[in-house]
Amino acid sequence: MNTKLLYMYDMQSLECDANIMSIRKEEGKTIIILDQTVFYPQGGGQPCDLGSIKNEDGVFLVEHVQYVDGVVEHVGEIEQGELSKGQKVNCRVDSKRRNINTRLHSAGHLVDLALKKLNIDWEPGKGFHFPSGPYVEYTGLLNSDKKEEVMKNIEDMCNQLIGENFVTTVSVDEDGEKNGKPLRTVYYGDFGIHCGGTHVSQLSEIEKIIIRKIKSKKEVIRISYSIG
Repeated sequence: MNTKLLYMYDMQSLECDANIMSIRKEEGKTIIILDQTVFYPQGGGQPCDLGSIKNEDGVFLVEHVQYVDGVVEHVGEIEQGELSKGQKVNCRVDSKRRNINTRLHSAGHLVDLALKKLNIDWEPGKGFHFPSGPYVEYTGLLNSDKKEEVMKNIEDMCNQLIGENFVTTVSVDEDGEKNGKPLRTVYYGDFGIHCGGTHVSQLSEIEKIIIRKIKSKKEVIRISYSIG
């Protein structure tokens, strides 16, 4: 039985009830698998959620979350009491960590939209949305003489779009899947991206984007950014 990924449908939810499907020890850590979860497992350039899983019998601190073969593994330690298979538990995500990771992730995709608005024809590649130095990469050509101008144009367009404050909506294809997950399209206004991560509910939540650096090597262009 696969874990139901509640965050795919409601990205703002930070709490849910769930049932423990299995619990085991591995390399000194406890791993809990639930029938459903609001915890985002690390992937797609976005860090995992942290938080707690608990009931009246025990408290489990979530130290890492990963997606393996259709199930979400919550890795951590039982802080007090005991938990066992079949029990009902309450899951609660660390809201501060989720907020910064969501804003950084959304900001990376907002750069995609800004490039489209600027008619810059670069093909999106990988993204790294960790607080330690977020960036997005593209395949394309960059005129080094116009690098500063391009940086300013992208930054200005991103912040203009934040000001327009598009509402984020999602569409989930229940009949399709990728790596065991439902196929989901996230929309900023009418701009759609296929993505399984968490996103802001409206663009104003990003607050501000600063384009820190653009560098290119061969045809790979990396845009480093931060949020204010």
